[in-house]
Amino acid sequence: MELSKQDDINERLKKLEEKINTLDLKLDKILNLLQGDIIENCEKMGNHINFVERIYDNVKRPLGYICNKVKYFSKGKNYSLEYDKDKKN
Repeated sequence: MELSKQDDINERLKKLEEKINTLDLKLDKILNLLQGDIIENCEKMGNHINFVERIYDNVKRPLGYICNKVKYFSKGKNYSLEYDKDKKN
């Protein structure tokens, strides 16, 4: 009976060791994904944001000037891009 109990304990230890090894492999895969793909994609997104901000900085003054001129020539009329079904043309 003592031998059977020891065999049972050994079998359980073996299964636990296999599960730990499996979990260790999965964690390694997760770390590789985080360190590789996600960091690379975050850097790409950061570069894209910087690009958009540079373009906006170059365009905002001329665009503001044009918008102010259009507003001046339209004599303060407000236009909307939405369709107003109650308004007659």
